[in-house]
Amino acid sequence: MQIVQCHNKYFLAMLVLLVIPISGLSIDIYVPSLPAVSHYFGADKALAQLTVTSYMMGLSVMQIFGGSISDSFGRRNPFLISMFIYIAVTLWIPFAHSIQELLWLRLFQGMAVAVTVVPMRSVISDLFEGREFYKMTNYMTMAWSIGPIVAPAIGGYLQYYFNWQASFYFLSIYSGLIFLLMLIFLPETSQHRHSFRLVQIFLRYKQILFHKEYAAGLIINGMLYSFIVLFSIVGPFLIQTVLHYSAIEFGHIALLMGLAWFLGMITNRFFIDVPLAKKTKLCFWIVWAIILLMLCLTYLFPLNIYNIVIPIFFLLWVGSIVFPSYFARNMALFPHISGSANALFGASVFFIAGINSAFGTLLKSTSEIPLAIAYFVIINICLIVYYLDNSNRLTP
Repeated sequence: MQIVQCHNKYFLAMLVLLVIPISGLSIDIYVPSLPAVSHYFGADKALAQLTVTSYMMGLSVMQIFGGSISDSFGRRNPFLISMFIYIAVTLWIPFAHSIQELLWLRLFQGMAVAVTVVPMRSVISDLFEGREFYKMTNYMTMAWSIGPIVAPAIGGYLQYYFNWQASFYFLSIYSGLIFLLMLIFLPETSQHRHSFRLVQIFLRYKQILFHKEYAAGLIINGMLYSFIVLFSIVGPFLIQTVLHYSAIEFGHIALLMGLAWFLGMITNRFFIDVPLAKKTKLCFWIVWAIILLMLCLTYLFPLNIYNIVIPIFFLLWVGSIVFPSYFARNMALFPHISGSANALFGASVFFIAGINSAFGTLLKSTSEIPLAIAYFVIINICLIVYYLDNSNRLTP
């Protein structure tokens, strides 16, 4: 095993921060092309939207095994193998002959990227602890949020000037450069090993999942992430097809939504010492009020871009403030099996958001009302889980 102390841990953290956005980048760079994909394959819009869901399901399910692989075989080798597979699948996607083949390839792409990002998230917990760990976790979630910020704008331009396949060529080039950097500079950072036995894996996940605070955190973050995922699958058809904006214009709007999420991460840094319960309660009720206002606007005014963009911008901003705090809290609960803990957390968040995205394909894209109602249901679930979580901890 290479000695990690010989390397600058902040340089390694910077390399990790380059990897983290890939999982989200693979979703958001592609969403401006969803109407084009539907047209290219002559498929219903719901099937095109399901290519996002299939990717998220692959990412979700494989993260469960990715955590155990990371805890058993370390961080470096699983990352390099899975990244190589991810690049190969991503290069294959532009040559898909049918929407069904694209669905399968997106599933495999999600599975490959899962074993890419899980070891990298664990590298942070290998290198840092205490308050410094919480700071780096916030940087990590900020890096992850860069995907939703820049990817739709890039994808919009690639779709407008080239075609939907161009986004996957871009992903291949970016991931290929990261692969080379990690091959050269990444040492093995894991100081613990757990045998790869299915029974022990099951027992570890059972121990983690049945922790009440952990379960509450993953449900809340899964629901919060569903806000941006639902916009990603409904927004392209609502804004491009119904309101007749171009792919570039949608990319700029989606970039604005990603910026809102990023601003929430930045805002969290200024409230890092505020108790999580107090911060969460305030943020959730503000989001609840914003969505209620959005519903009122849909009935008072005809469909227009401002009724969509302005409320969603602010609900993403406020909602994302607590996202990194719940992630950090959950990782700190199981430092001795951090790979499994962060894998299960990531898998559950993407699974919840993936299920919600599947329901999102059923939403009509001719009005913002179904999207606003879906948001209202989500924030009410968040509030219920929040109050249950806090009542459990207050009970002696």
